[in-house]
Amino acid sequence: MKTGKGFTLLEVLISLTLLTIVLGAVYSSFFSAQRAFERFNTVSLKYHEARTALDIMRREIEAAILEDSDSGDQNVQKKDIINSTEFVMKDRDVMGKNSSELALTSLSFKGNAVTTSSYYTEEKDGKMNLIKKEAPLGSQSAGYTMEMIDGIEGFTVETFFNARWVKTWDTKNTGSLPEVVRIGIEFDDNGKKVRLVEYARPRIGKKL
Repeated sequence: MKTGKGFTLLEVLISLTLLTIVLGAVYSSFFSAQRAFERFNTVSLKYHEARTALDIMRREIEAAILEDSDSGDQNVQKKDIINSTEFVMKDRDVMGKNSSELALTSLSFKGNAVTTSSYYTEEKDGKMNLIKKEAPLGSQSAGYTMEMIDGIEGFTVETFFNARWVKTWDTKNTGSLPEVVRIGIEFDDNGKKVRLVEYARPRIGKKL
């Protein structure tokens, strides 16, 4: 009875070489897909954080108040609106990138409290991050500070005035709130700069 031949050393080496090539291609595809998935998750998170930050700022701007605001809202009591009310926009550059500062007094959309909020950017580990500070108006409390979104390319706050968009506003000089505010956040999407924009109109003391 004849027995079958075994594999020669050359055949084994060829098989191992082919197997190595196939496994290398499989692993390469797997890791490429994994990296693409991680990039997708990172960018998706950035979109979510930017939209959330813009929505919060839009709500606060729409609820902005001034001391002499003639509001018909019974929730806004005159005694709660003191001299420290403000709406200030400043043009600042951080790391050579477009950056704004926004400070405002508003009726909190989380309750009937009047709060002061400020938004600004700061450099951390070579990146530009958007920071928010908030405290009750007239309170001795320091309130809280939080990082809203990190690693952005730009943060701008503008208002339409004299037929053009400007980046500065101070109610101490203007005596009134801006008619409309445009907020923009820029970030990198795999080498492409993306800018998300939100518009807000202060509504307290105005007809909705």
